[in-house]
Amino acid sequence: MPLKELAFRLLSAPYELIFKEKMGNEARKLILGTSYVGIGTLVGSLFTLAFSIIAARALGPANFGVLGLITTVGTILAISMIAASTPMIKYGSEVQDHLGQVSIISTSYILIALLTAASIGIYVLFSSPLAYLFGVPAEVFFFALFLAVTSTLYQLTTNSLRVFFKLRAYALLTAAQSVLLLAAFLTFIGTNMKSWESAAYSYYLSYAVIGFILVIYLKDYIKLRFGRSWAKKIMHYTVLSLPGGVAATFMGIDRILINKFMTTADVGIYNAYFLPSITVAVLLWMIVNAAFFPYASKSDDKLAILHRVNKAMPYLVASLAPSVLLLEWIIFFFYGRQYPFSWEIALFFAIAATTAFFYQALSWLMASEGTRGAKVNTLSSVIALIVLVGFDVVLIPLIGILGAAITLIFAYLIAAFYLLSKRRILSAN
Repeated sequence: MPLKELAFRLLSAPYELIFKEKMGNEARKLILGTSYVGIGTLVGSLFTLAFSIIAARALGPANFGVLGLITTVGTILAISMIAASTPMIKYGSEVQDHLGQVSIISTSYILIALLTAASIGIYVLFSSPLAYLFGVPAEVFFFALFLAVTSTLYQLTTNSLRVFFKLRAYALLTAAQSVLLLAAFLTFIGTNMKSWESAAYSYYLSYAVIGFILVIYLKDYIKLRFGRSWAKKIMHYTVLSLPGGVAATFMGIDRILINKFMTTADVGIYNAYFLPSITVAVLLWMIVNAAFFPYASKSDDKLAILHRVNKAMPYLVASLAPSVLLLEWIIFFFYGRQYPFSWEIALFFAIAATTAFFYQALSWLMASEGTRGAKVNTLSSVIALIVLVGFDVVLIPLIGILGAAITLIFAYLIAAFYLLSKRRILSAN
């Protein structure tokens, strides 16, 4: 029996248990694509995990905290650059003909290039007040800006593969990025360059190399062809979703608030909990979402998908939360004694990771609906951010990192319940 068919038979039993139906061709295709991404991401995550552990030990809490600030600020700055990527995936997945996909992708690339150039100009012009707002030195701000640019190139090109459901290539190149990240960092620290700058340079190199490889790989789809009608649709979706994207990205402001109320070393310790919990949960969702979002965008019955998501959630909670808790304990063992471990904090981060996964599933399903879903998504992200900031400014000064973990749970849960209250939009067709 072929290995692929054996895998499907093994998966059919839990599938039928959860969804109370036979596994159809569409489900098989979705599971197969998710499996490719899962294998590639698992391999890549092992290298990323090794990078995180080595960086934490080699740099120490203070330098590791600075790296956490760079990645947080860089992610926030990138949101204005990469915002048009989501409608590119949505509309590109819906259109099946080659010329239509070329028009959508080419138009998206031109729009994102213009948005990136405009964003760089604005960020450089207002670098001093922005650095003050984020609570970081000017040098750290510019490192974060360059990280935003290189990550935009990487995200844009890898997301293009999802439009064509080229998930084998997607999996291979996402794994390659993690391998390059670790290899570059080991090279830097091998020359005794043990600083947060070496970790930042490693990120730049890994993102840029994969981005340029994919530009060459996708040359048949990237043309100097600007479709005005597609540009209007893409920008309409982008304008509606951008505030939500900004709010979602600003969820990383908890590190900035910890840096203000506590110390940079505490940011490093918070980051040490965040990586094996929230980051792992988001990573797992990225594996699922690589196939899920294009699939949901093409589907005519999104409400049925929501019912399946709700059916799967109890099984997710029962498996993900204890798994993340165990992973946190294991990872802290490798971090070393300079990172104190607390079962109480780890438990709340494990719960937060589970709620984050659930929220992501609802959010991306809503995003697949189009502009109506984008509006609701934006409001959910704003709600999550308001809850996060409101609870953080109270709980972080009172109970420190534990307060930040509790805040994440409330933020994701309240936003998820809001999305569920708007589920009628999914049946609007």
